[in-house]
Amino acid sequence: MIYFPGYDLRPARYCFPLLRKEFDTFLKIRKVNGALSQLSEGLDPGGTTASWSGHVDWPDSRVETTFVQLGWRDVIKADFRRSWPRTIADAIRSFMMIAQAGGYRAALKSNWAHGVFCLYPPVGLLLYFLASLLPPILLAPVILRNVGAAVRQGHAEEIAWSVLLGGSAAWMLAVYLLMTWLEPKSYFRYLVNSWHFMARLARNNHPEMLARIEESADLIVAAAAEADEDTDLVFVSHSCGTFVAIYILAAVLRRQPDIVRRPGGFSFVTMGPAFDCLGGFGAQDGFGDAMTAVARSGVDWTDLYGPHDPLCGGRTTPVARYAQPNKSGETLPEPRRYSVCIPDRMTAKRFRYLRFRFFALHFNYFFASVRPGLFDFYRLTLGPKRAVDQLKAWDNGRD
Repeated sequence: MIYFPGYDLRPARYCFPLLRKEFDTFLKIRKVNGALSQLSEGLDPGGTTASWSGHVDWPDSRVETTFVQLGWRDVIKADFRRSWPRTIADAIRSFMMIAQAGGYRAALKSNWAHGVFCLYPPVGLLLYFLASLLPPILLAPVILRNVGAAVRQGHAEEIAWSVLLGGSAAWMLAVYLLMTWLEPKSYFRYLVNSWHFMARLARNNHPEMLARIEESADLIVAAAAEADEDTDLVFVSHSCGTFVAIYILAAVLRRQPDIVRRPGGFSFVTMGPAFDCLGGFGAQDGFGDAMTAVARSGVDWTDLYGPHDPLCGGRTTPVARYAQPNKSGETLPEPRRYSVCIPDRMTAKRFRYLRFRFFALHFNYFFASVRPGLFDFYRLTLGPKRAVDQLKAWDNGRD
C-alpha cells in the first residue's frame, strides 16, 4: 500500500500512534490477531518518506502488507519559512486568483459546507486586517488630541504621533501573537500557506513539487516491478494529497500505461478529496490533463467522501468538472463514489465529540469502523479480499 498524505508539516511519527490505536481497535472488533511493525523514517524521496509493515491472521489465511507513506514535508517547509508580510502578499495574490477563476462560486454551488470552508482563509485574513488596523485608525484622533493637550511643550505633536505609532505597533504585535497562539486550533496560517502552495501547483509553477511528483511516480513503478505478480498494489491518498495523487498517477501512467491492469491488481483510492481546492484555480495548466489521463486509463478508482466533513469536497464529480478530453463528445468514466457514512462508522459519543471539531473529523477515514459493511482502512489494506473486490462490496453495503 502506497499512501500520499495531505498538506501536513507533521512527520509520520506524529500520526502513526493514531494508526496503531485504530488498528488495535480493528483487531478487537473483528476478533482477529495481527500486528504492525515499528515505523521506519528518513527514506527517499526527500528524506521524509516512511515505511512500516503489518499482518492480520484471518480464519483462512494470513494477510501481510507493506505500507509506504510518500513524503513531501521537505517541499512544503519553505511555505512556513516565509516572513509574515511575504505570506500576506502571497495570500492576497492566491485568493484573487481563485476568485477570478470562479473557484469560490463553484465550491459553494456544489457543496455549500465545503465552499464555506474554502472562504475561511480569505475571510480570516480580512478579520486579521480589521483587528490589526481598525482600532488604531479609530483611536488615532482621540490619541493625537488628548496626548497633544496633555503635553505642554513645543514638541507636543511629535510626542503625540510617537505615542500613536508606538501604541499601534504594540497593538498589531499583540494581534499577531494572539493569532499565533490560536493557530493550533484555528489552522489559519496553515490554510493560508496551503492556498499559496495550491496556487503555484495549479499554475504549473512549483518546480520542487513537480520534481517530487516525478520521484513519487518512479517509486510506484519500481514497487510494482519488485512486487510478486499476484501482489495487490493499492495507491491511497487523503485530503490535499488527493489532487497531488492525480498528478502522480498521471506520471506513473506515462511510464507504464499497463500498470492499472497488472495481474495482482491495482486500485486507486482518494479519501476526503480536495479537488475543488486546487481545481478552483482552474484546470487548464496541468491538472485537467492529469485528470483526463487518469480517467482515460481505466484504473479502478474509488473516491470516498463524508458529507459531515466540510474539509472534504467529495460531492463534486471530479472527472466531469476537471478533465479535458481531446475528442469532441468523448465520455470519460467517473470514479466509483460513495460516502463512508461518518456517523455510522464510530460510536455516538465519539461522533458528538468530533461533530464540530472539523480538522480532527477530517481524519475519520483512518478510524476503524465499528459497523461491518462500511469503509474501513484496515480491512482495505489488511483484509482477506483484494482491494478492488472489497471496495465494490462496500459500494453495495456488504463487507
